[in-house]
Formats: sequence, C-alpha cells, structure tokens
Amino acid sequence: MASMTSALRLTLRTCSKISARSMLKTWHRMAGLFAAVFLLLLTVTGLLLMQADDLDLNNRYVSNDGVLDWYGIRPAPPPLTFAANKNLITQVGGRLYFESNFLLRTDGQLIGATPAADEILVATTDGLVLVTTGGKVAEKMDETVGIPHAPTHLGTTGDGTIVLKSADGLFIFEPLSARFQSAPANLSVRWQDPTVAPAGTIEAINRNYRGTGLTLERIIIDLHTGRLLGPLGVTLITIASILLLVLIVSGIILWTQRALGNGANGSSD
Repeated sequence: MASMTSALRLTLRTCSKISARSMLKTWHRMAGLFAAVFLLLLTVTGLLLMQADDLDLNNRYVSNDGVLDWYGIRPAPPPLTFAANKNLITQVGGRLYFESNFLLRTDGQLIGATPAADEILVATTDGLVLVTTGGKVAEKMDETVGIPHAPTHLGTTGDGTIVLKSADGLFIFEPLSARFQSAPANLSVRWQDPTVAPAGTIEAINRNYRGTGLTLERIIIDLHTGRLLGPLGVTLITIASILLLVLIVSGIILWTQRALGNGANGSSD
C-alpha cells in the first residue's frame, strides 16, 4: 500500500511538472508571437532613425490626406490674393505666398500688393514687406521704423503714386527712400481689391500649406514610441516590452530545464 501511495505521489508530481512546463511553453510561444510584431516594428523604425540624416527624413514631408487629418493638420483656409502686375501675393492662414512659393508668416491680414520701383510692396494690417520680383523678402517694415499705425488699405493714384490708408489718415509711400509722408484727405485713390488666383496656384499652395507640416522623421519616431496611436499605442509598446522580458525569463527557465534533463521522461522535446 505504501509503495502504491509513493508511486501515486511521484506520478502526480511528474504530471504537475509536465503541466507547469507545458503551460510555460504555451505562454512563451504566445508572448513571442505578440512581441515579434512589435520587435520587428521597433527594429525597422530604429534602423531608419539611425540613418535619419543620411535619408534626409527631416526634410521629407508627408502629403497623404488621411495621415495629415490624423495629425490634425487641416486643409488650408480660404485664400486671399492680390495682384501686383503679373505677380500674385496670396495669404493662406498666417502665411504669405509669392505665386505658390512660401514667402513669410504674418499675424496680420493681407490688404494689398503693388509694384514699388524694382520691387513689390506687400501690405498687411501689421506691417509692410518689400519683396523682390524673384519672390525674396528684401525688407520688413513695421511701426518701429515709422510706418503709419494700423494700415487698412493700399492703393495708387492716377499717376501711380502708392498710397496707404491707416487709422491716422492717408500716407504716400516713397519707394526709393522707403518713407511715408502725409497726404491730403481728399486725394483721389484707387484702392486695391482682392483677385482670384488660378486654380493651379491655389492647389499648389494648399499642397505646400499642408505638406510642410509633417515630416517622415516625425512619423517614424511616433511609430517607434507608439505615440502614433495615442495612449493606446504607448500602452501596446509598453505591453510588448514587458512581454519581451517574459520571453527572456521563460526562455531561460525552459533552457535550464532542458540542460538539467528535467524534460518529460528525462529527454528534450
């Protein structure tokens, strides 16, 4: 009877060991399957980030509408365009464009653009800018250099004299000296009105407006850290990291059991 009891205990102990080892192997495989996907993602994105400078990832921009919407980079607001002879100056949001090329940022509203000697005078409610005919900023002017306070309109007289209207009255602009002088209130002025830019120009501006807000490097970093999916992504990356630790620990245990000959029936699988 005693020998039967001992044999039963030995059998139960063996079954218990086999069951525990089998459960450990099952957990090991499941953790490995789940973690492998994230490990591959971390490896690929990590390698890309290591080569970010060589691949120029910080100067490569995402233009996919779905991805831009996901990041909250919305389509450009309605444009406001003024013509200076054959050149167009357009404001979209807080950005000014020469034709379809980005010119500068502004906090004011575009009120006009007109030729001024060999340059173009661009007027906004918070300042003036002289732009070359090649679309480069030559000079910025605001109230600190003596321009009239709170400009509201830009126009020209019959002989081409440039006139700026502000809260303080009318002022004539001298292109060569870039200075203003007071003008009579009854001066006849043709104030500039907005125009409609060609569809191709607006389309190019819209691509420029959205397309320079999100780089490939930012996408890869967010993939690497899980932030692309917000809190859920960070949680998944954290879980994957924990599972990698589980894999290491369970792998060591299984290897140790195998090395010590503690597998089922004293042999390895």
